[in-house]
Amino acid sequence: MDEVKLEQIVRNFITIIPLFKKKLLHDNCKFDKGNLNHSHFQILAVLKKEGQQPISEVAKKLFISTPNMTKLLNKLIDEDMIERIPDEKDRRVININLTEKGNIFLENKFLEFESSLKNKFSPLSQDKLNKLNDSLITLKEVLNGISSDL
Repeated sequence: MDEVKLEQIVRNFITIIPLFKKKLLHDNCKFDKGNLNHSHFQILAVLKKEGQQPISEVAKKLFISTPNMTKLLNKLIDEDMIERIPDEKDRRVININLTEKGNIFLENKFLEFESSLKNKFSPLSQDKLNKLNDSLITLKEVLNGISSDL
């Protein structure tokens, strides 16, 4: 690929990330459930997607240090969002799993986020909505085609 075009793509990509955060995510990153923050939400989301996991695996996936992970998990346990489960095969390993309350919390947050995005997109013209949809489909295809082995 042409080096100039590649640099343009990289610059456009770098500038779009803050726009996504500012225009679409900023209002939705607030949590009205006690003192839960974005890291708590990420832990819950990993457990929702992948099911019961060893603590060390979740920490590794989210790039969270062990001391920070312990503090985050204690808060989620206090809020009854997750539970610790000893591993059946290796007693040194502790797994964590989403509770029903944690699952309901995540589902409600997703519905709130979905509603917020609908409100933000609804003023757009049909033409803009079609372009946005086509662009998002293309972006998703391109990103799925990029190797994550970096």
